[in-house]
Amino acid sequence: MTVQKKQVRQRRKTRSVGKRDAARTRQQILDAAIEEFSRHGFSGARVDAIVARAKCNMRMIYHHFRDKEGLYVAALEAVYEEIRTAEQQLDLEHMKPAEAMQRLVEFTVDHFAAHPHFVRLTSTENLHKGKFIKVSKRIPVLSSPLIETMRQLLHRGEADGIFCSGTDPLQLYVTIVALSCHHLNNGYTLSATFEADIRSAAWQAARKLHVSQFVMAGLKAR
Repeated sequence: MTVQKKQVRQRRKTRSVGKRDAARTRQQILDAAIEEFSRHGFSGARVDAIVARAKCNMRMIYHHFRDKEGLYVAALEAVYEEIRTAEQQLDLEHMKPAEAMQRLVEFTVDHFAAHPHFVRLTSTENLHKGKFIKVSKRIPVLSSPLIETMRQLLHRGEADGIFCSGTDPLQLYVTIVALSCHHLNNGYTLSATFEADIRSAAWQAARKLHVSQFVMAGLKAR
């Protein structure tokens, strides 16, 4: 191998390592930002706390995300991408309609319970009236395939005579979301009000079964 070829190979290797390091640093910042924003919201979150948690320097924040708002939008996009990617991996299109709908309901309940940062971030964003999500062009693009998949499942279920007709897929998804996370957003107050440990694993398991049965009964053809 000539000296020139060795130099070219070394430069390529250096660039490759540099890209991996940059990607790793960006992900560390993003993970730290999700944690900080989910705990303190946009206004209460501190960029220096994110820097400390990510073990990087302030310059990297502005290099990768421009400013605090850019970092917050990226954090929102990341948690939406996480749930949308996981939904796609369910492969609902290749299931029977009833099986697919039940799987989606169970997945949604489980995902919200296992990802409190998603619930907290979206709750906080609602306090901002969706101001930062409106900035994102990615979140609507990420979310539209799910509604289309649900639309096709509903049509197939109607054709098979197992689903009632005229169910709007967005209305249905909003219902699933509401049933899946209201008890998480209000777990402490509901537990104190009704003197029941709504946050316990046993209650959560019973909730999952109830939500699944409730939604599927609502879809059933009369």
